[in-house]
Amino acid sequence: MTTTSAEPRTVAVVINPSKFTDVDEVKAIVAAGAARAGWNEPLWFETSIEDSGAAAGREALEAGADLVCAMGGDGTVRAVAGVLRGTGVPYGLLPSGTGNLLARNLGLPLNSLDDAVEIALLGQERAIDVGTATFDDGEERTFVVMGGVGLDAQIMDNTDDELKKKVGWGAYVAAGAPALFKGGFEATLTIDGEAEEPTDCLMVLACNCSSVVANIELATGAVLDDGDLELVMLRPNAVAGWLGVAIDVATRNRNGLASLKQWPGREFEFELDQPVLAELDGDPVGETTRGRFGVDPGSLIVRLPVPASQIPGLTPRTAVALDDTDDTAPDPSAS
Repeated sequence: MTTTSAEPRTVAVVINPSKFTDVDEVKAIVAAGAARAGWNEPLWFETSIEDSGAAAGREALEAGADLVCAMGGDGTVRAVAGVLRGTGVPYGLLPSGTGNLLARNLGLPLNSLDDAVEIALLGQERAIDVGTATFDDGEERTFVVMGGVGLDAQIMDNTDDELKKKVGWGAYVAAGAPALFKGGFEATLTIDGEAEEPTDCLMVLACNCSSVVANIELATGAVLDDGDLELVMLRPNAVAGWLGVAIDVATRNRNGLASLKQWPGREFEFELDQPVLAELDGDPVGETTRGRFGVDPGSLIVRLPVPASQIPGLTPRTAVALDDTDDTAPDPSAS
């Protein structure tokens, strides 16, 4: 691939240095990829314990970067996405760590930094949705994969970071075991303005894509660019137990007598009968008793492999290359 721009462009990379044993080595790989593509030397902005990437992302924008990439865990990806939301500045993902939830749903390479850099610099662009969440404190937060309350947040909160490095997804299984035996809560949902009956449940999860952990399709049919979220509720099932949940996942059964129930929509409000831990893209954000999940359609531009038409996490249509024009757009001169 070759770049078609006459002016060299600049990529800014927001990196979480704690995810790498040799930061200089990964920086050298990115710089080499930029040089091959005819781009300027990359700009680097590091996250910190106090800031997972939002401040670094804003600095990258202020530096005038033509492309901003995230190089860290799911928390870094979420933070930078929140900054780039609505700006039109394209977003490149350079997967790192265990989860890489957004990268997995977008079909991006997880084990080749060289390939990920090439896609970020020279790939096709696609607009995807960004989820929004508001809890008891009234602050609007964003997510790109999922936001939820209950079992999912407990699992993420209980997961040991060092164990994740050693055993990967197995760490989530270990964290989930004790959480399974905790009691549930009552949730009253309002879905696009329609109220549901109060329901005992273990989890309420708003999903922007189908696969939210370990490549398990929990929110069946969810894609990142349809302008909707899928709300999944996990209900106790004394008869079928967790085997029933596994069967529901495998058969995509959601709205019968299943343990899992699912609704599509753009706005979900919930009230809980007790404080319950919440999470966004795997990061616990404290307890809440009420909240709202919404969607900001097409507000984030991501770089994807060429062609991008067969990515499971997107609707099946052809993505537009960097130097192409969208001939489906209306002619502004037409009367």
